[in-house]
Amino acid sequence: MILATLVIGAVAAFLCYVYIKPVVWRTIGTLLSAVLLVVSLVMLTVNSSSHYGMHKVTTTKTTQIYPASSKNGLNIMLYQPIGTNGKETVQVYKETLDQKKPSHTQANEYTVANNHIKRTNAKSATLQVKETRWKFKSNGYKFWFGISGMQNKLVKRSNTFNLPKDWLYLSTTQVKALQKKMSGMKTKAGQAKVKEQAQQYVSQKMKVAIMKDPSLATDKAKQAQLAKQYGQEFQQQMIKKIVAEVK
Repeated sequence: MILATLVIGAVAAFLCYVYIKPVVWRTIGTLLSAVLLVVSLVMLTVNSSSHYGMHKVTTTKTTQIYPASSKNGLNIMLYQPIGTNGKETVQVYKETLDQKKPSHTQANEYTVANNHIKRTNAKSATLQVKETRWKFKSNGYKFWFGISGMQNKLVKRSNTFNLPKDWLYLSTTQVKALQKKMSGMKTKAGQAKVKEQAQQYVSQKMKVAIMKDPSLATDKAKQAQLAKQYGQEFQQQMIKKIVAEVK
């Protein structure tokens, strides 16, 4: 509506100055039209520059997310450094479990410096998006300045990723190096070496367990349970070692 009063003021000032013959009425009409024009222009400028008639509204939304890559028992969330200082990153993840092309956080001045990673004891990962936007204080202000395009203008966005402790958080470069190392272990020689190391690890852990509890020496079911547990421990330690090498 403010644009309408701006146009009305400009047109009225022109018509009054050109077509009204009596000097007094011409002067009054022109001045009133000019005042309407100037006030409309000032109000529009103040709304655009100082957000007159508006206030900041903050909303928070939390959703479950899924790893960008989930292979070999590894849940991986990725990040891609942008810019030259290496401090600003774009996070890569999936919004649904069966999503083919991963999603990523926004690469703009409102968001890129406000991506945060937190570790939790939860089994699933969540993304908390906190946005602050400009909103009109009332329908009256919206009526007058709604055409300005300031409604819902983003002020700031903060993304907080709450990740389980067993998730890996790697750059796109690091995950390529990790995949290369993992693929090397899939060869016959690599598999044989890993199998031998796993057997040695399980054997040593089993000996220690039997020394602490001699009854395990004859309890085959318990031995099988412990062997599975120690095998998983070995796998986790091996993965941590490989990840440490690519970081």
